[in-house]
Amino acid sequence: MDPREDEYRGQPGTLHMSEDLSETRCWALLSTQQTGRFGFLRDGSIQIYPVNYLVQDGGIYFRTREDGDIGSVLPLGDCAFQVDEVRSEAMAGWSVLANGTADIVRDDALLTELWGRSAQEPWAGGSRTTFVQIRTSKISGRSVQAV
Repeated sequence: MDPREDEYRGQPGTLHMSEDLSETRCWALLSTQQTGRFGFLRDGSIQIYPVNYLVQDGGIYFRTREDGDIGSVLPLGDCAFQVDEVRSEAMAGWSVLANGTADIVRDDALLTELWGRSAQEPWAGGSRTTFVQIRTSKISGRSVQAV
């Protein structure tokens, strides 16, 4: 044991373990939630919106308005999508970050599938009939737990 460990034992954070998550685990965790955050750069400012989403066949999908804040900037060459779960009482949780591109879904067969699966109604008001697909180029995640 490193003698410096005794110096830090009992300090905040010393009894926690974090680990990188595999791509497979990241996708599995994404499938357990319904609300995430969609981020992109617009006019030099980072924009982040909470969205209700679903995962299907390696894609992340959510509904928006075609003429709204998100729909009006599509297609996007760079975007990010982040989901997490925090269990405060256990001092544990995880976070998954997907980077990629986003565009409006226009394929009729895919739209039929998505409308058949669409789970939760979007929180934002108004008609949200445009599906957006995030095509991920990179996905990573991290979990933290008490030891």
